[in-house]
Amino acid sequence: MPGDEQEWSTDSERPNRKEGKRWFRRNQSGPGWHPGSWQGWLILAVVVAAIVTLVVLLRTGVL
Repeated sequence: MPGDEQEWSTDSERPNRKEGKRWFRRNQSGPGWHPGSWQGWLILAVVVAAIVTLVVLLRTGVL
């Protein structure tokens, strides 16, 4: 029913949650997201490694 939705302060309070743990969680204060599981940390590490690799390749003149 419309209007029956509640705001949950944490994911653990959300009832009947069928999917697994979220990869990224909303920050408690301030804007943004942070990794909430090992999959999120893996994605973050891959993105950081790709950026570092790109910067190194550009600075050495390979690209």
